[in-house]
Amino acid sequence: MDFERLDEIAREAWEGNYGRVGVLSSGERLYVALASGRMRELAATDSIPYAVDRVGPEAMAHMLEVWRSTSQPQS
Repeated sequence: MDFERLDEIAREAWEGNYGRVGVLSSGERLYVALASGRMRELAATDSIPYAVDRVGPEAMAHMLEVWRSTSQPQS
């Protein structure tokens, strides 16, 4: 996974802009959904535990490092 690209898309999704999400693979979409706090909007049929397992430990470690201090979307 290209984490830097996905983080950029996740920042857009966090702001409610989902325009670049449609071209992502299912694993990339789950990464963006988790990182942006937009599981409901981007992966409504998947659970958070499933998403965490699917993206894997390397992606989760990166996500925690980059997104640790970011608040969740308010709307």
